[in-house]
Amino acid sequence: MFAIDRHDTETPVNVLFYNMGGIDTEVTIVRYTGQTDEKNKTFEHVEILSEAYDAQLGGEDFDGVIVDMMVEAFNAMPERKNKADVRTNERAMKRLFKESVKVKDILSANKIVDVKVPELVDYVTLRTML
Repeated sequence: MFAIDRHDTETPVNVLFYNMGGIDTEVTIVRYTGQTDEKNKTFEHVEILSEAYDAQLGGEDFDGVIVDMMVEAFNAMPERKNKADVRTNERAMKRLFKESVKVKDILSANKIVDVKVPELVDYVTLRTML
């Protein structure tokens, strides 16, 4: 349980658990307390402090935002001046949505991600930082 089972003091530890699915998000905050009795036996206590569920916010929503950011970056490239919006290219958009999943994974552990999508449209490679 995320190493809180190795918590050796009686000081409570608050932990946030979240599960972001494709179309919904669940969040729970729990307080974990380890207690030792007079026989040196440890008892664990978990108390749910709060929980929430949003059926309208999920990973697909974040994918859409990331794709929009990549589209804006690609359309703003000098090589794309006076060219059609990349949104009109179905194949390119599928590649950007696939890339957005990778970007989300990287952003879950980092503040910035370098994005490179080779030859997205007309042999132009998308290079940007998000």
